[in-house]
Amino acid sequence: MMGGWVERAVSMMGGIGGNDCESGVGMPLFLTERKKPDLMPRQSFLQTRVSLSGLLEVACVLVLAGTALGMLGRWSWLCDLFSHFHLQYLVASGAMLVLALLTRKRWSCGLALIAVVWNVWVVLSVQNTAGGALTGNHALRLMTFNVLTSNPTPEDAIRHVLEQDADIVCLPEVDTGWNAFLEPLRQHYPHRVEQLPHGNFGMAVYARVEVTKSEVLWLERGRPSVRLDFELEGKPVTLIAIHPLPPVTSEHVPHWHSLLRKAGALAAEIPHEVIVTGDLNATPWCEGMRLLRAGSGLDFRSKVPVWRPTWGLRGPMMMSIDHVLLTDGLAVRKRAIGPDVGSDHRSVLVEIARYVSGAGQD
Repeated sequence: MMGGWVERAVSMMGGIGGNDCESGVGMPLFLTERKKPDLMPRQSFLQTRVSLSGLLEVACVLVLAGTALGMLGRWSWLCDLFSHFHLQYLVASGAMLVLALLTRKRWSCGLALIAVVWNVWVVLSVQNTAGGALTGNHALRLMTFNVLTSNPTPEDAIRHVLEQDADIVCLPEVDTGWNAFLEPLRQHYPHRVEQLPHGNFGMAVYARVEVTKSEVLWLERGRPSVRLDFELEGKPVTLIAIHPLPPVTSEHVPHWHSLLRKAGALAAEIPHEVIVTGDLNATPWCEGMRLLRAGSGLDFRSKVPVWRPTWGLRGPMMMSIDHVLLTDGLAVRKRAIGPDVGSDHRSVLVEIARYVSGAGQD
């Protein structure tokens, strides 16, 4: 019985596959076909990577957007934050322009060129703002230096100040912890105004010029400013040292605007020449600087660039926020940025001289 079933099975196999069973030809599909894996074809790296042209175009658009937003600071404090980084925009767009030229990306080249020209125009707008020929043999040497309250090397900072030997020194961010370190300056300078118990907004001013009046101003509550009246070549000059809040939050910005606006209004009321200096937390192109200059007669009036960074030089966000502004009749003929002596700021040392307005430029 079993033998009959086996013979029939073999006979059926033979009928289906003929005599080629051993070779597999004519075998049933379920015995001969192997299912192939259903795999999607792999794309090459060249096919899947983002194109260089696309990356360049996106980067150029971002730089142009940042530049444009910075111009809208009058209407939005968030937009104004973008105005502080024109140097970064210029460096980035310059690098992108070179790369676009090397790779012959015409569209990217055009966008990068627009960004370069735009930011060069903004930066150079404060390149030479002195409008006359300098006169007089005596120059006032003024230093402003945010020493940083938590400076780990205060001795180095004070040593640097003494070595520069300026006629007037303004030191924002001195507090009671600096009291002992300031003693050499007290011995070196005959005039001083100190407001130390105010943390990061303490202020000290030292002078060896002929001071006629000095006082502490409270242009903003809790943040002292200093006024110093003195004579330069027999004529009266007033110095105002300020340190407003940084404009990094919506709560800080109104106070930042207020102090800068009030300092400008005070300068406009003084009938003789005025110097405003300090850590202004304002780059030359931002809204706060516009408010300080508007209607006050204050300007950089400098024969040398004022855009060189004074803060954050250890990282890519460096910017110029420590300044000296003057009213008509005075000009900055030299400006030097100091070394790293423990603060996040660098000192700014300027030489100020009188000039004849409209007498031509150097």
